[in-house]
Amino acid sequence: MSERRPTPPLVALRAFDAAARLGSFREAAEELGVTPGAVSRHIKALEMRLGLRLFDRFNRSVVLTADGRRLAQGVADAFERLESALEAVRPGRSRQLRISALPSLAGKWLSPRLHRFSEDNPDLDLIVFAEDRIADLSNGEADVALRYGEGPYPGQVARRLMSERLIPVCAPSLAAARAMRTPADLLGAVLIHESWHDLPFADRMGWKAWFESAGVVDPRVQHLRGPVFSHSHLALEAALSGRGVALTSAPLAADDLKEGRLIQPVDHALTNNLAYWAVVLPERADEPKLRRFLNWIEAEAHAGPIE
Repeated sequence: MSERRPTPPLVALRAFDAAARLGSFREAAEELGVTPGAVSRHIKALEMRLGLRLFDRFNRSVVLTADGRRLAQGVADAFERLESALEAVRPGRSRQLRISALPSLAGKWLSPRLHRFSEDNPDLDLIVFAEDRIADLSNGEADVALRYGEGPYPGQVARRLMSERLIPVCAPSLAAARAMRTPADLLGAVLIHESWHDLPFADRMGWKAWFESAGVVDPRVQHLRGPVFSHSHLALEAALSGRGVALTSAPLAADDLKEGRLIQPVDHALTNNLAYWAVVLPERADEPKLRRFLNWIEAEAHAGPIE
């Protein structure tokens, strides 16, 4: 067996990895909790040990050389493998599957179905984070994220689950009390709104876009009023209680429509290129627990309403 050559000190490789990612000895020092001088010394020692110049140094930044870029990729991959190995033996963590999802998707679609995945995968402990913010998968905030948008997601593995369709829904009692046969008829009803103003595609959402796509030419379309809710599941609850007509995501309303708790009073949908996605890091896509979950949720999405 050949003798294994000694590896450079881990602290020097950590300093190099941080500086390579951040392009700055100062920022690398802040991340590692040491001084910039310490980072510089570690990298200088590494360069001397290898007999290579790893960075071109400038007044306010550092830039990897060609040799530095090759080493940076290998070091980053090695640290990722090391972290995966540590994660695999960390008590309890290998059993956990942490899912980040938008609150409405978590409440109206995922939660009613998730017990079926648990029953088939009793070895996993499921943790669902219902949050508006986008979880940082690279920092380990979640194992898989369920997202809403146009996609694709560069640098990540994304499976398209359900295409978006925005439809009007209301309680059967409201439909019985008010004639709503055409899109224009809805202008006389109480319209329940969802707040889309924080999204980059807000101009393609909401009642105004729905009426315009239905060909309704009426001055009232420019001055729509009604209660506004921050999340789809809140707008759906208001519709279920008979408070008005909500314009909402067809996938999120599918179960209530099938059970007759809601009806679609007018057969017109606003379509766009938005969708729901399941997203994981590419280096983790083949992990058994993530592969099982991705296959399951994709099948559930294609199956439609709960049977």
